[in-house]
Amino acid sequence: MDNGFYMPEKIQEDHSKKIKDVFASERPEEIPSQLISLLEVFDHFKIDIAVTGESGAGKSSLINVFLGLNPDDTGAAPTGAIETTKQATMYQPPNLPHVRLWDLPGMGTPSFTSKSYVNTMNFDLYDMFMVVISERVRENNMLLIDEIGQRKKPLYFIRTKADNDMRSQKRKSKFSEKRALDQLRQDCEKYLKEKKLDPHVFLVSAHDTHKYDMQKLMDTFKDEVSQLRAEVFSSFLDKLFHGGWMKARNATYHIQQTGKLQADDITTLQNMYKRTGFGATKVSVVLEALSHFQLDVAVLGETGSGTSTLVNALIGLENEECGAATASISNPALSPGNPDVRFWDVSGIETVMDYSMNEMKQALNCYDFYIILVSDWQKARHIKLAKAVEEQRKHYLLVQTKVDCHLQTQTDFCCDETDMLDGLRAQYTQELQMAKLSERQIFLMNSLDKSAFDFVGLESALSSDLSTVRTSAFAYYIARIVKEHK
Repeated sequence: MDNGFYMPEKIQEDHSKKIKDVFASERPEEIPSQLISLLEVFDHFKIDIAVTGESGAGKSSLINVFLGLNPDDTGAAPTGAIETTKQATMYQPPNLPHVRLWDLPGMGTPSFTSKSYVNTMNFDLYDMFMVVISERVRENNMLLIDEIGQRKKPLYFIRTKADNDMRSQKRKSKFSEKRALDQLRQDCEKYLKEKKLDPHVFLVSAHDTHKYDMQKLMDTFKDEVSQLRAEVFSSFLDKLFHGGWMKARNATYHIQQTGKLQADDITTLQNMYKRTGFGATKVSVVLEALSHFQLDVAVLGETGSGTSTLVNALIGLENEECGAATASISNPALSPGNPDVRFWDVSGIETVMDYSMNEMKQALNCYDFYIILVSDWQKARHIKLAKAVEEQRKHYLLVQTKVDCHLQTQTDFCCDETDMLDGLRAQYTQELQMAKLSERQIFLMNSLDKSAFDFVGLESALSSDLSTVRTSAFAYYIARIVKEHK
């Protein structure tokens, strides 16, 4: 283990400079509590996306794709040949906890004529729109576009049922799916350009979700909605603190009416502003920096304990793949599924621990979270590491690797695998209790098969814990760089 390595900055230099500028007059020791209070309120903040269009265009089917549900699943948006949505209905995508998708009734039905539709649906309540069409662009679609444009709200233009279009086009001679899709896209863009608009255009199928632009739609939305949420939150604060009493009252009423925040959250923001002057400009800089903030996770283990194997599993690579982790502490491993997390392969901890625990503690200090691998219960280095991490008031998970090797040594005992695993867990839990550690759960790993034993549970626990750790890690990091700048 090499303790003298360079840790890359957690945010880019331009964001770091902005942070230092806006916090130049703040006392560094007060920054963490201010930021944590602010970000707790922001964590409650919801963003509302309206899915609208003519009846039968496939709005509900599209929402079910976002929900990861089939039409017959419990909680799915009802679909059908006739208009099944009678009022705006909210759905919560499981992987986007701050996003609310609203399935609006179809425009152009006897119940919702084009003239009354926008007022009845109250477009002002929504932060973004997905305009869904099928077959062709109609006048009603462009009326919706006009209304959204007047409100200066972002929108996606989504052409559904692309699979039906391709089937009908195949009957023509010299059919080319690429040319047919290009023509569909150009037809959509033509009408938008006439309105001097340039939104994203997606061609999708709710049935063939692996084809066309469905994955691109999902990825683009996930990337952009986080930034939009920060912008909407900052805009609300701008009206609340700098827009005069009338704008502040209207903004507060809108936020409470839509349930984006509760009254207690708004009171917290108002008190914070009175106490610190923590207004919209500063909040915007903070949220921008937070969106680029990198968490550093150390996977700690003795030589040969399997740190590299676990890092590779966590980032979705096999050991022999290109880009797989090496036994070096100098470079982090990056995961496509966790772009804001850097995994550090920290093996050979015994060389530092057995020489000086003080040096070990100094080496640990630069990380935000720890996965501690258990190798030798007799030497109990993992216990010492865990206690050192707890002294720093940081979080960790314990992992017992190579459980498959242990099970192979137990073949002489007439027990099935489940009983042996239960016995191991009971034994390990007792050991951790005797050591008086706060973390009493240990995850069992197979060195050859990451789908076995507790790997899925480890990923779930890690995701949950990192979400919790992120806010405090960011707050204390900002305090540190501001203090260093003074």
